[in-house]
Amino acid sequence: MSFNWFSYKAGMMRKLITFVLISIIASGCASLTDIPKKMGGTSRRTLEEAKQNSIYQVYSCDITACFDAVIEIATKANYNIFMKDRVRSFISLMNVPGVVDTTEVGVFLTEISNGKSVRVELSSRSSPAKKTAAKLLFSELSERFKK
Repeated sequence: MSFNWFSYKAGMMRKLITFVLISIIASGCASLTDIPKKMGGTSRRTLEEAKQNSIYQVYSCDITACFDAVIEIATKANYNIFMKDRVRSFISLMNVPGVVDTTEVGVFLTEISNGKSVRVELSSRSSPAKKTAAKLLFSELSERFKK
């Protein structure tokens, strides 16, 4: 009776693949999609968690116009637009004056009143960054759209 090395390696490989798949499924899909973002230094999840202390204003405009206005205002102010997602109506800003340049401020836009108004909500783990960005964005948006 001889030992079949190929059969042994194939069996071990199947066990390893099964273990990896079970680990992935058990950890949940959301955590998997956050891994590359966390490695890159950002995660929308941290900004969503900070929303409990967010600052917001409501403007009479459609969400597309408001999204474009936020991008334009942030660009003029030399903020780094780190992430933008039109589908989820989310923008992540960095390089806010007066704070560490890698501090993120999340801008969440939510359509309300059947699309006639937009809630612009700013969140960050840094209160100074959030307040600085809010001061600029809200004053500029107030000039463009009615509250």
